[in-house]
Amino acid sequence: MRCLGLYWYGSIHVFKEKKVMHISEGVLSAEYVVGGYVAATALTAVALKKLKKEDIPKVSVMGAAFFVSSLIHFKIGPTSVHLTLIGLTGIVLGAPSILAVLTGLFFQAVMFQHGGLTTLGVNTVTMGCSALAVYYAFSQVRAKLAGKKTLLAAAGGVFSGLGILLATLMVAALLALSSEAFTGMAVFFSISQGILAIVEGVISFLVIQQLLRIKPELILGKSPPLTRLHDDR
Repeated sequence: MRCLGLYWYGSIHVFKEKKVMHISEGVLSAEYVVGGYVAATALTAVALKKLKKEDIPKVSVMGAAFFVSSLIHFKIGPTSVHLTLIGLTGIVLGAPSILAVLTGLFFQAVMFQHGGLTTLGVNTVTMGCSALAVYYAFSQVRAKLAGKKTLLAAAGGVFSGLGILLATLMVAALLALSSEAFTGMAVFFSISQGILAIVEGVISFLVIQQLLRIKPELILGKSPPLTRLHDDR
C-alpha cells in the first residue's frame, strides 16, 4: 500500500503537473535534497569565480531563455514535456551556465511551481551538470570545425540532445534510488525525454547555425575572420 501511495503521489507531481524535467517537492528523500544543495552550492561558487563582467549580459539573456522555454509544452502519452535549452545554454556560457540554470529554476519554482525550493539544488545539479557536459564536449570540436559552420552547428545539436539524455538519466536514477515505487515511472520518464532530446537537438542546431551567421563570437568565443566561416565546408 505504501508503494502504491508513493507511486500515485509521484505520478501526480511528476506527470500531471507537467514538470517532467523538474523533480517536485516531496518526491526525493532528505539525503538527496541536502546533497543536491551541497553540490549546487559548490557548482555556483565555481561559476561565480569564473564569471567575467562581460559575461553578465549573456548570462541574463540565456537565463531568460531557459526560463521562458519551460512554458513551451508538447504532449507525449499521458504526460507533457517542455523545452529546457540546457545544451544551448552550456555552449554559449560555459561554466557560468550554472548561474543561468539556477536563476531560471528559482523563478520557475516561485512563479509556476515547476519543481520546488527544496529540490532547487538537485534540479540545478542535474540540468547544470548537463549544460557543463555539453559545453565541454562542444569545446573539444569547436576549434577543429570553426571554418565549417554547418558541421559545427550539427555537432552542437547532437551534443545538446545528448545533454538532455544525461539530465534524464540523472533524474531517473534519483527517482529510482529514492524509492523503488518510482522505478516504473523513471523508465517511462526516460522514454518521453528521449523524444525531447531529438527536438532540443534540432532547435539547438538551427539556433547555433543562425548565431554563427550573425554573431559567431557567441559560439566560437571570439570574433573570427569572416573568411573562416564557410557555409558547407
